[in-house]
Order: sequence, then structure tokens, then C-alpha cells
Amino acid sequence: SNSNLPFHSIPHFSLHSPYCRALGSIVSSNMASSFTDNSTECAICFESFDDAESITLTCGHRWHTDCVKQQLRSAKPNTSQRLLFSGYRCAKCKAFCDHPELRDLTRKTDELRERVDALVEEQLKADLPAAWEGARHDRDAKARLLDEGRRNYAFYLCAGCDEPYFGGTVECADEQQGELIASEDRLCPACSPRAQKICQHPFEHGAYHVWKCRYCCNPATFLCYGNVHFCKACHDRNPNVQPIPCSGERCTFPKSRGQTTHSNGSQSECEQLYYCAWCESSSSGDAFVENERTGSRNFIVNSSGEEGTRGWSPIIVRGYRSQMWQVENTEVRVDPHTQTNFVSSYSWASMMQTVPLHEYVRDPSSLQIEVSSKFMGRTDCPSVFRMEAVVTNSNGRIVHRVGTSELTAPAGFWEKASLTIDPVNDAHEVTMIVYGKDANFWAGNFGSKVCHCSVRVLCEEGEIGNILRENNEQVRKRWKPEALITLVVVIFFAWLLSD
Repeated sequence: SNSNLPFHSIPHFSLHSPYCRALGSIVSSNMASSFTDNSTECAICFESFDDAESITLTCGHRWHTDCVKQQLRSAKPNTSQRLLFSGYRCAKCKAFCDHPELRDLTRKTDELRERVDALVEEQLKADLPAAWEGARHDRDAKARLLDEGRRNYAFYLCAGCDEPYFGGTVECADEQQGELIASEDRLCPACSPRAQKICQHPFEHGAYHVWKCRYCCNPATFLCYGNVHFCKACHDRNPNVQPIPCSGERCTFPKSRGQTTHSNGSQSECEQLYYCAWCESSSSGDAFVENERTGSRNFIVNSSGEEGTRGWSPIIVRGYRSQMWQVENTEVRVDPHTQTNFVSSYSWASMMQTVPLHEYVRDPSSLQIEVSSKFMGRTDCPSVFRMEAVVTNSNGRIVHRVGTSELTAPAGFWEKASLTIDPVNDAHEVTMIVYGKDANFWAGNFGSKVCHCSVRVLCEEGEIGNILRENNEQVRKRWKPEALITLVVVIFFAWLLSD
């Protein structure tokens, strides 16, 4: 089971190409065998080959033609079980049935296996990026990875569009007990009405979806049985998991439109998509996606650690230097572009950045300011987060200070923290401060994470030009090189004439 499910555009290649023949278990099904089957009777019906027409497959095994055709007809994939393709294999050697006389019966399944193999590749790239990158130019290593993916991943046929999609791991799919899903409930992200309510492009954005656990309100980190989402705690208790009731108004997770509580239990109605990070980053979506208020650009430098810790400094109090935030690669996507985030450790980490508002805007005292960030925690270690904003005057004296309470970092998904500062007399600069640590005192960087740190001026879109101070960059843009050359020439000749 895996929560990072890549449903991007799938590369297309042919199972019958020389490249694919070298990759994995399909090799044996598509290469002629020198083996000769000396059997005298069909192993399906146990009747003599003399009694009916027979066929010898590419693998070398012999069957009654009608028997093997009936096997292939009965093995047609359906939405009631995961895609196995076992009925399309030779019962004696497990190679895929291959013969010119059977192509009409196997062609569609060959194409389906082709699409599933492409999904296996996409999932391997997401789950084992280092191993996949290392195997790019090693045909044998790549074949071993693909075989491992075929054995470990479970794929299902969507009841809506008849396309295959990733639905968890074989380990969960093969459990004899636990959740059993009706075939009509197995829908790929593109066909799921729950995904369509939140995400405008559910197929392409599937890797950025954050789902609710079916049995509680926590964000899900596992997908099993094709359409059942679990958080880690509920997944560990499965198949004996019991639903945990929603706390109603005290529950901070988003609820479906018109609902005051979440539905938690075994029913499919208990599934809910909390948000799509891709849609949120583009400020599109509905009530579940917070649209960014209009205003200026972000004045914070290096807002997500893309340049290390440049622009940020630790807090020093009475000679004591606080622990500094570190930078790591983002594990849970916040949008399609952000690749890094800051992360804290076992003791309070802090960092600050001062924004000289007077250099960017004409009258800092007359403006509304937003200070915001996105924060989250790990699923295996609870953590906390806090944010402050300090407004100072031209003498460096504090004229306003505001902060959040100590917030529990959400496990496995990003949440926005925001402070709005109304106009402050004598405002000159704004300092943003973020604090974070883990709650278990674990050694290492297991504390809260933060990205998209921002200080902006809030205003109507048409007012931005009147509010911003014309900076040196804008002056340089306005002075075209040819105009500057003309000015220099004029000044030079004026100097000659004056002599």
C-alpha cells in the first residue's frame, strides 16, 4: 500500500517489441520453445488428442484447441477481482498463451497487460526512485525491478472506464479477511465522483491527492483493496479495525459540504478526498481549497529552502543561539513546483527573516499585511509548530506583535497558518519567525516541517501599482540600453560644447 500514487500520463510501448521481450516474465511467453510435448491427452479435459483438434503453444505445450479457447474466454478480466492474468497462462509452465490462432482472444489482454506494465513502471519510479534511476541503463536490473513490481503491486479494472489503475499491494489484496469491495465501487481517480468534487483533473493529479482514512478522520497514508484508504494506525489494526467517531465541531479536518461530522466506517460513503495539492497551488477548486487573497508578491527570500537557509537567521537571546531549521527534499508534495522544505528537530528550532517594508511599499503604516506559511508533521512522530510576526518602527522598536498558538502539526499533509496584521502606525519593517520541534524528543530531523513562508501586502488587484514603491529593478527595466546610450552621447557633446 502506498499513498503516493502516480496517475500521470503513461508512456506507451509494445509488449511484442524486442525491448519488452528482454524485460521480465513475458519473455518466456513470446519466444518459441524447442521443447516437444509428448502428451497423448489434453490436461484440461483429460481426453485424447485423437478425439479433437489440438494446438501447440509457443511454449511447446499441447492442448485441445477448443479447451484452451474456452479457458481464455473464461479468464476475461473483470472489476470484481484484481488483475491477475493467470487464466491467460499455460497451465503447465505459466507462460502466457501464444499462438496465431489465439490472437483474437489474447489481443485485448495483451494490450491491457501493456498498460499495467506501464503503471508498474510509474509506481516503481515513485516508490524506489534511486533503484529505478540506477537500473535505467542496466537491462537485467530493470527486468528484476519490473518483476518485483508485478509480484507486489495490485491493479484493478475501473468499473467506470475499464482502464487499469493502481490499488495497493498484493499483501493487502490477498488477505482472506478484511475489506471486500463490490465491483461497482472500484473506480479509478478519473471516474471517482469524490475526487471530481475536489479536483478538476483527478487522473493527472492523482499523486497530489490527500484522502481521509475510511475508518477515522486522519489523512490516509495507505491504499488497499483498490479503493479503501487507511491511516497507519487503522491499517495496522486491519482486519479488526473499528471506526472511530468524528468529534464534530472539534474536528479540524475539512468536511463535505453541508456536513458537520465525518462518516467513518466500512461503507464506501466514508471515503472523502480532503484536497488536491496541485489544484490548491493554482488557487482553483471549491470550498475545500483555500483561495489566496489578492495582494502583492511574496517579500520573503528563499521561502521553502530552495537556496538552503539563505536569508534566514537563528534567534539569539542573551547570547544563546537557538537551533536552526534544516533543509530536506519534500516527501509530501505541496504543489507541482516546490522540491524542498525546512524541517526541525528534537528541541525548539527557530529562524527569522526581516522584511524592509519601507523599501517595497510607499506607506507601510496604511496597509494590511499577511504573514503565512504551510506546515506539517510526520506520520510516525508527533510534532508542534508556532509562527510569529513582529512589526518595528524606523528606530527598531516593536510597535506590534502577533503569533499563533502552539499548533499540532498535521500528520502527512500540509496545512496553512496565517496571521493578518491591520494597519499599524509607524510600521517600518516586519520580521517573520517560525518555531518547530518534535514531541517525542527523537534524535534527528523528525520535527515539524514548514514551506511557502510568506509576507505580503493585501490589497485589491488594481491597487498594487499605487502601493508598491518603484524599486531599482523597475528603474533598470524602464531605461532601455539604447536610451541610456543616447543620454550618454548627449551629455558628452554637451560637455565638449561647454569647453
